[in-house]
Amino acid sequence: MDVKSSLSQVAASVASLSSIFGLILLWIGYRICVALYNISPFHPLSRFPGPQIAAVSYLYEAYYDWWLVGRYGKVIAGMHEKYGPIVRINPDELHCSDPNFTDEIYAGSGRSRDKWQHQLNTGAAGPLSMAAFSTVNHDLHRARRTPFNKFFSRQQMLKLEGEVFDFAQKTTEKMLASAGKGAFNVKEAFNCFTGDVISQYAFGEPMGFVAQETWEPNLTTWMGSFTRSAYMMRHNTLARKIAVVLPFMADYLGEDVRAIMKVMNVTVPGYITAALKNPENGHVFMEVMSGSKTLTKEDRYRFDGEGFMFLVAGTETTAAILTIFTYWMLAKPEIYKRLMSELSGLTPETVKWIELEKRPYLWGILQECLRMVPGVSQRSARIAREEDLHYRSEDGESDWVIPRGTPIGMTSMINHWNTKLFPEPDEFLPERWLTEEGRPNVQLQKKLIAFGKGSRGCIGENLAYCELYIMCALMAFEIIPRARLVDTTLEDVAYDHDLIVVQSKRGALSVKIGID
Repeated sequence: MDVKSSLSQVAASVASLSSIFGLILLWIGYRICVALYNISPFHPLSRFPGPQIAAVSYLYEAYYDWWLVGRYGKVIAGMHEKYGPIVRINPDELHCSDPNFTDEIYAGSGRSRDKWQHQLNTGAAGPLSMAAFSTVNHDLHRARRTPFNKFFSRQQMLKLEGEVFDFAQKTTEKMLASAGKGAFNVKEAFNCFTGDVISQYAFGEPMGFVAQETWEPNLTTWMGSFTRSAYMMRHNTLARKIAVVLPFMADYLGEDVRAIMKVMNVTVPGYITAALKNPENGHVFMEVMSGSKTLTKEDRYRFDGEGFMFLVAGTETTAAILTIFTYWMLAKPEIYKRLMSELSGLTPETVKWIELEKRPYLWGILQECLRMVPGVSQRSARIAREEDLHYRSEDGESDWVIPRGTPIGMTSMINHWNTKLFPEPDEFLPERWLTEEGRPNVQLQKKLIAFGKGSRGCIGENLAYCELYIMCALMAFEIIPRARLVDTTLEDVAYDHDLIVVQSKRGALSVKIGID
């Protein structure tokens, strides 16, 4: 009996292994069939130009974005040079490099534009997957975003200007207090500034970054963790599934993922809870959530994701623009000199957003900063599910009908380096934004996609401009005259690759300055 039992167990084990092996072979066969279909004439995108290796599977994209860390954008730029303004960049997605087609891809609210789940997989896990930013469907996105829209109107931001000025002034005073004490990374300072502004406005309580003795820690640490894991999440289904059961699994994952999950599942919910308990202090989230007739657990989970998105989008992007502004004011004294001539008659105590907007050269400087460091540097696709899109190039050589339901997008770093629109794109030239009469060239500005476009454009654009104008003016008056670059070169700020946001060859943008 023992021998027969042993033989039966062996046979069962062999059968089990054979079944597993058979399933593996079946899966491999299925993937091969899918790959062959992707490059066959039967695929709806088969007629569009592009390298076949990119059309076969998503592995080509994953290799450049995950394995080589955020470098698929430059590969796409190379595809356009070879194949033209419309290219197929993976099995299911098209990419356009013609800025004249921007308003068709990123249409206004009257025309439905869905997001594409493949790109939303870039970090859209846990509560963040429920936020408006991560919502695929056009109509559901509008329903989720509408309650927040009024808080970011221009009129509302004008009311917030006083708080923005206070934080900006405290930040520059803290910079001045470091005179003679060694260099610091000014981007860390700007992250403290933007982090306190958005947390104060969203939750009714600043996170205390400006008030702390040093510039670190701040949201840069958390943002770095978020961006470093972004493309891994996009191409790793298992990681996204695990994120659903976090924070229970957080202790078994890497430091980056643990940091993200702590902020998303502990820090942000804590601030939202505090805002609800203190109505007199609460701003955005207190009003939105207290105004809801029924607040389900799912709603609360989604608001945690919205809060996290506010912090991520409201800090790093604006801080990066301020960082590039600081670098070029110190690297090109002639630009700074012209700026100060334009700001004559103003003082640090009297700067007002509306008055600063009337200075065309300052406007041009900010547009050039936004061109070089847009809010998001990775591509962003949209799906027109209710209409075909017709693309025709200005020279008539390219004429394509993009089938409805097809993801097609653009990349800011490709559009913003278009040599027809922006000659010498590697050069920082604020003059390119002014007409011959010295007025703002608003037609050229329409070609930028620094804040996105259409119904999915950045909700915080007005807040960003308020912060930029006020902080840039205070930097120009108070800091730049006493500052100098320390161990910082163009390589520290020039675009090399992206992790959602612009990265230099040395990683995240970094500008070290010393105050004399």
